[in-house]
Amino acid sequence: MANETPDLLVIGAGPGGYVAAIRAAQRGARVTLVSDAPPGGVCLHLGCIPTKALLASVEALRTVQRAGDFGLDPASVGAEPRLAASAMMTRTRKVISTMSKGLEFLFRKNGIQFVSGRARLLGGGRVHVGDQTLSTSRIILATGSRPAPTPPGLPPVDGQRIINSNHALHLAEPPKKLLIIGGGYIGCEFACIFRALGSEVTVVEALANLLPGMDAELGVALAKFFRKAGIEVRVGETVTEFDPSFDRVLISVGRVPNSGDLGCDDAGVKLTSRGHVVVNERLETSAPGIYAIGDVVGRFPLAHVASAQARVAVANALGETATMDYTAVPGVVFTHPEVASVGLTEAEAQAQGRAVRVGKFPMAALGRAQASGETDGFVKLVADAETHRLLGGQVIGPAAGELIATITLAISLGATAEQVGHTIFTHPTFAEAIGEAAEAAFGSPVHIFLPKRP
Repeated sequence: MANETPDLLVIGAGPGGYVAAIRAAQRGARVTLVSDAPPGGVCLHLGCIPTKALLASVEALRTVQRAGDFGLDPASVGAEPRLAASAMMTRTRKVISTMSKGLEFLFRKNGIQFVSGRARLLGGGRVHVGDQTLSTSRIILATGSRPAPTPPGLPPVDGQRIINSNHALHLAEPPKKLLIIGGGYIGCEFACIFRALGSEVTVVEALANLLPGMDAELGVALAKFFRKAGIEVRVGETVTEFDPSFDRVLISVGRVPNSGDLGCDDAGVKLTSRGHVVVNERLETSAPGIYAIGDVVGRFPLAHVASAQARVAVANALGETATMDYTAVPGVVFTHPEVASVGLTEAEAQAQGRAVRVGKFPMAALGRAQASGETDGFVKLVADAETHRLLGGQVIGPAAGELIATITLAISLGATAEQVGHTIFTHPTFAEAIGEAAEAAFGSPVHIFLPKRP
């Protein structure tokens, strides 16, 4: 039985909710965590972790397929390597189980009461869960999101031929021909997974480029690499009907917040027209004592943002003062090659009326890239032309998801392009491309030739 009067009640156990619960418990609060899903939420069970586990299998296959390029005798490698979908899913489930048990351990060690069930706000600090009503003075909503339905005019998701990302993770066999509607993060990652499993994959994106919202150069470059890998890419097009030749259609057109049956009206929690919870910079909702974080808020719907918001919400709920800063929020797409971005794009900075200088450095000019046989992509940095402070960065290529962390830190600390360029990066590494891109913005990179700027 949960505490009848916890200091804090958290609804949702994803990367926002469980981080909020643990952080509050570490600060001495009595915490009850309510969720109708297992600890870890969508991220652990249906999103971030399972897709990355599957993509790790894809990368392993790619390495074996290129064994001859690295001096391995093809005869010693054996028959033509291929992925086994069932074995991939077995490994993925093991990864999920390990991490889920780790969260349960942390809940026990931190004295967090976990209540399984669907929660509904009743107002006045009361929350209905199953056959009980819990009371508290402080609540954090972290109910997350779910896949958006098919676009208007198209048949609905049926879990058979027309599927969403949840269904895609449980297919017994890869489809022969797969149509993916939506070229964002999720659609592009699944395109890589199913292409490696042997599916004929077509990605359709209604906007002008893949990865809308990121720098256009990234989407253009990824489309080039996709086509090289045998993935058909069609941008600037909308789907009006499903060709019968596709045995599966994956709908990947975004996500919608889980707020509809949460009881927000009864509790006085305002929602936007799209169902997102309205919050201020302290993550406070319109109802006193109720905070909201993560996908249900809709601002940067990323797991790591939910975790950052959790820390801010907990601080405010426990009497401190904290605000969210979205200046340097990184995003990563785990395709091949990886794609990552943080801060402002060149177009966004210019739209704000800023004069900018851009530095760009190709991975192919790096010794590490050549030695590793991973030469695709580039690092691009955007800096203010007057102050020289970094405003944003984009990476496509090997280890982009790791490299973006360095750029994120630089932007967070207000570093200038010169300071990044003067940083000593280990040689030979992919990270050297960051320093060279910084030098390219205002100076002269060593390993590529650029005409002198005026």
